[in-house]
Amino acid sequence: MTRRHRRRSWPWVLLFGGILLLAVFYVGGGWFFSGQVHDDALASDPYDPSRLQEGAVAALAVDDGGGATVTLTPDAQWAGDTSYDDSTVGITVGETLLVVGPEGADGQRRVLDLQGELPDAGDRYGLARDVWLSAEQAGLSANDVTLRTLDGQPFPSWVIRDKGSTKWAVLVHGKNAARSEMLRLARPLHAAGYNVIIPTYTGDVGAPPSDDGMVHYGRTEWTDIEAAVQYAVDQEATKIVLGGASHGGAVALGLLAHSTLSRRIDGLILDSPASSLRDVIDEAAESRTLPVVGLPIPESLEDVAAWITSARYQVSFSAIDYTDMKGLVDVPLLTFQGVDDTTVPQAVNDRFMREGAGQGGTYKVVPGAGHVQSWNVDPERYEDTVTAFVDKLGD
Repeated sequence: MTRRHRRRSWPWVLLFGGILLLAVFYVGGGWFFSGQVHDDALASDPYDPSRLQEGAVAALAVDDGGGATVTLTPDAQWAGDTSYDDSTVGITVGETLLVVGPEGADGQRRVLDLQGELPDAGDRYGLARDVWLSAEQAGLSANDVTLRTLDGQPFPSWVIRDKGSTKWAVLVHGKNAARSEMLRLARPLHAAGYNVIIPTYTGDVGAPPSDDGMVHYGRTEWTDIEAAVQYAVDQEATKIVLGGASHGGAVALGLLAHSTLSRRIDGLILDSPASSLRDVIDEAAESRTLPVVGLPIPESLEDVAAWITSARYQVSFSAIDYTDMKGLVDVPLLTFQGVDDTTVPQAVNDRFMREGAGQGGTYKVVPGAGHVQSWNVDPERYEDTVTAFVDKLGD
């Protein structure tokens, strides 16, 4: 080969080298980020709702009037976590539960409710965003009922009765959460005269496991929740409100999309709903960067990662994009959304409520609230909003 021919070959070498690098970037990067989507958004792995933060009680003070304050010192791994500083939360110390208000400038939290013995300084605590971990702690009396789907699958559920009432609410918790997540919504609904069902669904502790170890954003779980709606129907319900938080919001929307019982739903309450998984992923990508180089993730790589996720984990994004299902929600709708939510960012439900299936609903955007924390940052306003909403539904 002459020297001139070798010179002519260099552009081709550079071209193919560039194509190879792009292929490695997109295929490798897409595979990497699809794995992150699986771990963050798809994997079913229930957590302990009482241990969202752990540490030691630093101090406890009781004033002359019998009121108490508590100061907490989180363990080092949570030392910089301010997610719950401005929130009303539950603090578990052994068998004791303290409901405490937001953290003051001095680091103290006012004790709003005490169930059990006052803890001592140095005692270990766990923080519960759910506040109450059982219906009884929340001042509600629940019966354990096993609901069964049409194929006979059993799903443990709480049924909180309001004797004499024919109004029912079915409340669906979020991904990897527990039934206790829905107690904050159950309390104002029960006070408004509703019987409340809080069911489990596939993948929950005590419920049938998921075959693939993943949650499906209502594509499959709606049949589990349909059993709860059928229970209410069998109890001669005259009004049924359906509620869902986070992934549970997607499950509730999945029921509306697929179940013949959707015609029995009279109202819908959603809290930080995952109304479109693809939107959730795209918004999450906006706050992340490429490994090593720290540059923003290109939209083209997001598209490749979504395509690989779809093929790798058999995810149909269109089937669980409830935002694009025009006319899906044809009953009164109330949606809560935290401004500081990084799990289901506000932009996701801005689109759902203002451009998509949620148009015409009541949209409560809550400053300072993280994911499913609208109650925690302002319990009174949250409960008043729920009460006003269901009052308009009538009897």
